[in-house]
Amino acid sequence: MTFIEIRTKGMHCGSCEQLIKESLLCQTGIGKVNASHRSGTVTIDFDSEKIEAEEIKRIIKSEGYEVE
Repeated sequence: MTFIEIRTKGMHCGSCEQLIKESLLCQTGIGKVNASHRSGTVTIDFDSEKIEAEEIKRIIKSEGYEVE
């Protein structure tokens, strides 16, 4: 498993965190997701042979959040 921490903008509450978690966890290759609106980060454990970091960022962006 590979670990990545992505800084985001636009998460304001627990519902935002949950939306990102659900969107990522349904993808093949994603193991664990932790989103924090307080720190503005999303941490992900993923299998880099099944999904790339750029795809993870694209998914977060598709939910309406900015990725730094």
